[in-house]
Amino acid sequence: MSVSRTPRTRRGRAPDSAAAAIALWFVQPHDYEWMKEFQNSHPSGKIIGIIVALSVINISGMSLVSLFADGGPTGPAATALTLTLCTVNLVIAVLWLVRPFPGRLGVVAFAIYADLGVAATLSVFDLQYALIGCVLFAVIGAFVTFFLSPRWVVAHLVFTSAVALTFTAALYLRGEMETLTLFVQADVVLIAIMSVPVTTHIFLTTLSADARSSVLDPLTGLLNRRGLDAALEDLWAQGQREGQCAAVVVVDIDNFKSVNDIYGHDAGDAVICRVAERLTAHVARFGVLGRTGGEEYLAAVVTSRLHIDALIHGIRRALHGEDDIIPVTVSVGAAILYAESSLWTTSTDTVRVASRVADSMMYEAKAAGGNRVVTTLI
Repeated sequence: MSVSRTPRTRRGRAPDSAAAAIALWFVQPHDYEWMKEFQNSHPSGKIIGIIVALSVINISGMSLVSLFADGGPTGPAATALTLTLCTVNLVIAVLWLVRPFPGRLGVVAFAIYADLGVAATLSVFDLQYALIGCVLFAVIGAFVTFFLSPRWVVAHLVFTSAVALTFTAALYLRGEMETLTLFVQADVVLIAIMSVPVTTHIFLTTLSADARSSVLDPLTGLLNRRGLDAALEDLWAQGQREGQCAAVVVVDIDNFKSVNDIYGHDAGDAVICRVAERLTAHVARFGVLGRTGGEEYLAAVVTSRLHIDALIHGIRRALHGEDDIIPVTVSVGAAILYAESSLWTTSTDTVRVASRVADSMMYEAKAAGGNRVVTTLI
């Protein structure tokens, strides 16, 4: 389970123009791993897989029917191409039904195949039907909008618009269609292809960023207390299901006030971010991590009984850097639950009790001089 982070721009300032907003949207990172985990842990993932599979099957069915329709593929080569693509489509549809929701490689590969496959299929149709058939790119655009990055959205739009304009130019040169009618058809097709993906993706990106910012610490990008609450309950349920050990760990930077006093608040912020990054690298694979105070962090981890102690006691070493200009130490307190602990009975109570105990252990470590780890079983 990973910790979600969002990019920060100039201390969270919003773009000051439409052009800046579009530029920011274009470079926005896309969290494929979070999307994959969410879809595979939520019923919507299976529903989306079914919808995609049915859409692919429907396109294959219409392609087969077109072999017997006026203006459809004609000749051995066009027929072979259509039959080959239909066969591949059916295999892909089955994969969407039986496999988990794919990650970055899977969704990007599917979008590329869909764009190229539709373009190849339409290329063997009569030009007039091919131009109208370009509206199928709008269906692919919906998939790209929800599951791919802004750069891939733009790439999809450039490619599909180029295909539609190529068919339009070929029709114009053929001279069999009235120019105004051709212009209207091309305009409708381009609007269908282009309008929804861009506007929807910008809206979803903005909405997602706002939603995430409500559960994230603006300085470090870690979860805040609100974000931790939901994540901790999910993690606890996972630990119960898998029969593993768990721990809540509180980490506090020692003598942090002196860092601000000596080096300034900007340097203090840099230290907070540095500790957050190193903690993330150390514990995020095993659970969730948040910033719960000025210089305090809370991690919850689920792992094996053999590993739990090593993970907790390795925190001080993970945060140490030989070349750190501002070296710091931390006090670490942890409440550990073995699989057989009676506190596993209710996840909400478990989280609350374990957090309080871990906090008190951290204060014991600090009272003993800091730069140490104090743990207890609960």
